Amino acid sequence: MCGILFIGILIVELLLKDAFNIKDRRNIISSIINKLRANYNVSVADVSEKILYNKATLAIATVSNKKSATEKFMDNIYNFILNNYLIEILHIERQIL
Repeated sequence: MCGILFIGILIVELLLKDAFNIKDRRNIISSIINKLRANYNVSVADVSEKILYNKATLAIATVSNKKSATEKFMDNIYNFILNNYLIEILHIERQIL
């Protein structure tokens, strides 16, 4: 048995300042998703209800055996998105299950 696991879920609503059409949006979102998967080994999905060229909602999930590690990991992901892309974070939800 592996003991207690903590699941971190991050829902981030983004305003894409560099997106002027759907193609720009797709390129930016693909870049974010691919880099998060490569650098942080997380599950990421675009869960936007509507496809607007300058907005997107990403769901990001991670698992750890320590709550503090899960919280720190989610902070690192948030900072990575904020510091590497020309975006504004409109809304964020964090949950640890």
